[in-house]
Amino acid sequence: MKRFLLLIAFVFFAAYSFGQSPQIDSIKHAIRISVDRKAKLGAMLRLCEMFETLPKDTLWKYALEAKKLAAGLKDTQSMSLAVIAQANAYLEWDNVDSAKALIATELPKYKPADAATRDIYFKLRHLKLDCISANTDYKDAIEEAYHIIQEAEKYKDSLAIAESYNSLSIYKYEMDFTNEAIAFGLKGLALTSPNPHYYDIIINLSGNLAEYYYYAGKLDSAMYFADKTYNLSDQTGYLRFKSWALQKKSAIYLKAKQYKKAEATELESMQYEAEIDGKEPREDDLVALADVYNKMQEFDKAIKVINDGLAYYNLPKNISPHAKNDTTQHVVQRIYLYKMLARSYHFKGDSKDYEATLEKIINMTDAVYQSNSAQAIADFETKYEVQKKEATIAQQQLALVRENYLFYGSVIIAILGAVIALFTFREVRRKQKLKLQRLHEEEKLLAEKAVADAEETERRRIAADLHDNLGAQLSFIKRNVNFIIDQPAGFSKEDERKYLDSVNDIAQSAMIDLRETLWVLNKDEVSTQEFADKLKSYLKQQLMGKDMIKWDFKEHIQQDWRLPSGEVMHLFRIVQELISNIIKHAEAGQIHIEFNSSSPDTYQLEVYDNGKGFDLDNKYDGHYGLENIQKRVKEISAKLRITSTPDEGTRIVLTKEY
Repeated sequence: MKRFLLLIAFVFFAAYSFGQSPQIDSIKHAIRISVDRKAKLGAMLRLCEMFETLPKDTLWKYALEAKKLAAGLKDTQSMSLAVIAQANAYLEWDNVDSAKALIATELPKYKPADAATRDIYFKLRHLKLDCISANTDYKDAIEEAYHIIQEAEKYKDSLAIAESYNSLSIYKYEMDFTNEAIAFGLKGLALTSPNPHYYDIIINLSGNLAEYYYYAGKLDSAMYFADKTYNLSDQTGYLRFKSWALQKKSAIYLKAKQYKKAEATELESMQYEAEIDGKEPREDDLVALADVYNKMQEFDKAIKVINDGLAYYNLPKNISPHAKNDTTQHVVQRIYLYKMLARSYHFKGDSKDYEATLEKIINMTDAVYQSNSAQAIADFETKYEVQKKEATIAQQQLALVRENYLFYGSVIIAILGAVIALFTFREVRRKQKLKLQRLHEEEKLLAEKAVADAEETERRRIAADLHDNLGAQLSFIKRNVNFIIDQPAGFSKEDERKYLDSVNDIAQSAMIDLRETLWVLNKDEVSTQEFADKLKSYLKQQLMGKDMIKWDFKEHIQQDWRLPSGEVMHLFRIVQELISNIIKHAEAGQIHIEFNSSSPDTYQLEVYDNGKGFDLDNKYDGHYGLENIQKRVKEISAKLRITSTPDEGTRIVLTKEY
């Protein structure tokens, strides 16, 4: 406890005694002593360019002062640079709408053909790109990034191209395409050179590559780029990136089980953050430090770190008046912290506080969903009124929506084709390998054939899964899209919207199923903890919109161990079938899912609902869900127990012992 209090005291003293980086202090000094207004304005704009290392309120203050000075000097370009700084401040507060409004006013003033103002033009274009991606609209963001690259290539602006590749790498990473993210990051880095003109983008690219390589499990490469980010940030005075590089190094040390190094590095990272933001902690720092303490089995320290952060964030006075005018983003950030708090209570064995925290997370999640639903209804009503008054614009928007759904359907088909091509390639390679083995090891022929038959059976099972799930979903999408395109007589806009919403729901469901399938296929084995976490995420996606059904998921894993990926796929499909049956037939108001593993080589999966139940002795024509489940249970050599009482519910327990 004393050590922790001394740390807090040191961070507070560092933040308010030593100031920020020498570079920033030097620029601030130049602002204070400048008598010439043009020189003062130039210094302010240089300071605003280092917005990542400035507190948000400080950035806002200098942006407004720069705008006032630029207006007095009638300096249009400096005014636009000040507006860019103001928009960056809005984005730091997650106030995307205000940032978009500023950019929409400034961007039409500039053209890329004007070499004197081209830099401002591309800065505004990239800010517009940041606004699009802030709403996770990756399709439009990727399209916008490629448009910027095309323009920048025309004028050989390598900096603008590198920044666009950096953005593309981020979108690919957030879409879980890590290898593509790394490729884009390296491509952007190849366009730079070691001179100050490229320092900012080199820092950004190197920091992101450290993250991508860490996620890919390539820790040596991750450490290389984290060190590169740290050294260049130290040279340029970018404390935020310096802190971020230290945080990533801490995560690498943690992965390598060098817990003391991980703790010291994360505390140093938080020191630099305190020099930027003062008392305001960052969620990722709190979670990272708590994770370190959990690995060190110092659970009380982890709990205190999170609780202290929550105490700060839960005070209304600590929400900036410039931030977005709703609390959804703040609630989501709090959920992130409460999840780590729940894990810490769980590791400590404090079941009472663990359950209370889980209940709080569920309540907060429900509140976010209800808030977003109400906002979505209000937005739809407003849009409907506008469409009635502006029929032409509404028709254009509807056509754009149709193109988006066609795009998503095409993406799914392309991914499915890639999966089939991958299976085909593996089959060809397998046959070639078997042919060589027959020539050199005839005595192993029977054994190799048995392996080949097992692999063929597994491939057919996976192909059947893909056909049964994705095939039906893609057929549904195709039929509805063709129906919309043909538009029979009397087909109204309301009908078209209904069909498009239906296509959207099925497309999203197909993408979720395919993502879970690819996640399993990319692994030879999956740990029980990974399976539990992925199952929880899958259930959340499937049940979040079912507001008439309450659900909870519990896990009890005393020792982590690994399952074959094929078995994991069967378990996913069993849960999928059970949840689908409950939603369609049970009329349940509550679903309880529990996954237990008290020792290696044994587990139990239990699903309970309080619905109307069913007679186990009856045969239901056209319903094969239970039969499919029993087949999958037999495939993995597990045991299945089903109990169902009319009007009381159904309990299904699957157990496996190796």
